[in-house]
Amino acid sequence: MNTRGELAPIEMNKRTYLPLACYTMSKDEQISFCQCLKGVKVSQGHSSNVKSLVSMKDLKLIATS
Repeated sequence: MNTRGELAPIEMNKRTYLPLACYTMSKDEQISFCQCLKGVKVSQGHSSNVKSLVSMKDLKLIATS
């Protein structure tokens, strides 16, 4: 099935765990990423206002509809 060995379930102490994916960020990486997006400046008309979509409290991007 060509499964990726590093993402296979791990059995420890009669429990099964799924390892973190390679794109999972640590808390420090999340803070750094959100601060970077919060400080992005783009020309008008090339992007939405990314600054307003970043939540530093939750360390997430907030989608508005």
